[in-house]
Amino acid sequence: MKIAPYLLLALLAVQCKTASNPPQNLQETLADVEKIKGRTEYIESPYVTAGDRVYMVGHQDGSFPDLGWHITGEMGGIWDHPIKLMDGFSAQLTLNNSTLCLTKADTFYNYPFANQHVYLLPKEGMRVERLQFVPDGKEAIVVQYAFHNSDAKEKKITFQFNGKSDLRPTWLSERTNTQDGNDQATFDAGSNAWVVKDSLNEWFVTFGSTLAPVKHATEANDCTLKSVGKGTNASLTYELTLPANGSLVLPFTVAGSYESKAQAQATLEEVQEKTAELFHAKKKRYAELASQTQISIPDKDVQQAFNWLKYSTDWLVRDVPTVGRGLAAGLPDYPWWFGVDNEYSLQGALLIGRFDIVYKTIELLVKESNRVNKNSGRILHEMSTNGQVFNEGNINETPQFATLIWTVYQWTGDKEFLAKYYPVVVKGLDWLMKENDKDGNLLPDGFGMMEIHGLNSEMIDVAAYSQKAFADAAQMAKEMGDVTLVAKYQNIAQKIKDKINTEFWVPESQSYADFIGTKEQTLHLIDDAIVRADTLKKPGAVVEMKALKAKVKSLPAGTKKGFVLHHNWVVNTPMEMGIADS
Repeated sequence: MKIAPYLLLALLAVQCKTASNPPQNLQETLADVEKIKGRTEYIESPYVTAGDRVYMVGHQDGSFPDLGWHITGEMGGIWDHPIKLMDGFSAQLTLNNSTLCLTKADTFYNYPFANQHVYLLPKEGMRVERLQFVPDGKEAIVVQYAFHNSDAKEKKITFQFNGKSDLRPTWLSERTNTQDGNDQATFDAGSNAWVVKDSLNEWFVTFGSTLAPVKHATEANDCTLKSVGKGTNASLTYELTLPANGSLVLPFTVAGSYESKAQAQATLEEVQEKTAELFHAKKKRYAELASQTQISIPDKDVQQAFNWLKYSTDWLVRDVPTVGRGLAAGLPDYPWWFGVDNEYSLQGALLIGRFDIVYKTIELLVKESNRVNKNSGRILHEMSTNGQVFNEGNINETPQFATLIWTVYQWTGDKEFLAKYYPVVVKGLDWLMKENDKDGNLLPDGFGMMEIHGLNSEMIDVAAYSQKAFADAAQMAKEMGDVTLVAKYQNIAQKIKDKINTEFWVPESQSYADFIGTKEQTLHLIDDAIVRADTLKKPGAVVEMKALKAKVKSLPAGTKKGFVLHHNWVVNTPMEMGIADS
């Protein structure tokens, strides 16, 4: 009998794949890595499996409830910005004709770059562990199940992985007329994986294991994840034999692309082939992060918090090649970029040696701010990962950018960096005063840190940050040899400082005012504040506001002065900036 050459090659390929070494149990390589055991009372609260391209948010019990408000119920799951890939997944195993849903883990462990959920099955003589991590720079996540048999005889189990896709666009997609279509799933026998496509867009997610399933289906069952959205269910079923007093590992990879099916499948194949290599590379990188900026103090809780601050900063790095790379604000509801958040956070990133992300984030903010604000120097407030800017910039963000640039230069001494961004600072301060200080009193009008309706007059935080910006800009001008601006900026900084310590100070309250405004503005703000305090069930605040309203009513018409109204933290910004009189 003759066998066609191509058939012979195919048979050899199958044999080689079948004979390949079993996957490494990644959990065994984490013995030397610090971890935090989740508290029982927080088992139904969120965690993140972080990555710069892809990340996953679920609950510590291993479930994937609908989370978030920016896109209602859609901020959890697996994201590959600017799209979402999956709402999550569930799993089940059948032993002796009894099916168990693995939806409620008993214990959660958080590692710097991975997470683990532990499911205890004492009646079945088993323990199941789910470990996951996101490889650096890849549009993929690896989820590894480890099955441990504590009995003296082997066990035959049926394991089913249920994936729930939800290919959809990120926040502000309506501005780009991007529509979310229904997901369509197709099983690809070549990769033993499901390939899911959004019906209206070239968005793809594919998931599978290196082991061929005995069955694949799209029917839902009692263990299937139920969630909002236009996603679809797709399952993979495996027959497994657990050795007596032994273990078996079954890895899954989820990969995506918002460009092509071929790219998603190529990522799936690459990550499956290099899982151990990618895992150890990330482990090594996090060990290097841990070695930077070390402290040794008696309070070990604070020391641990400092160590994990280095890790959690890295968790927020968001890389979207079509837009840029930078530090995001928070998860799950703020996975995109902000101006003011980074003007604070990047100063902390300098402390832990993350000059790389400091430079990249500033580059991104300036590029996109120039685009939406026409090179005026104004710094944007909030931008989604699709490049859509929600707010072109609150007033405080532009002066705070100046202080950020000076702080970076103080840490690095990088004259090329200063020369690159000094012109942006100059334009920004020019915009600050020309466009926002109509009465010419050196106190810009507009929204500051507290985004409260109507609170957009002369704000204390805007004044404090503006004073610091001009003082820092004077130092930058000196470094750049810009003699004229040195004197100008020093003069403005001193005048604003004097105004803060006189016009903003309210002796009877022994506090700086929230804002300086007219009698008429203030009465309107007090009415809004009363409604807000009443809504928040703050009866004491309501009484205080009504008393203040009576005092303000007695003032002459047109009176303009400082008022203490909201008692927000911003009244402390003169102390934060070191400009308060002692």
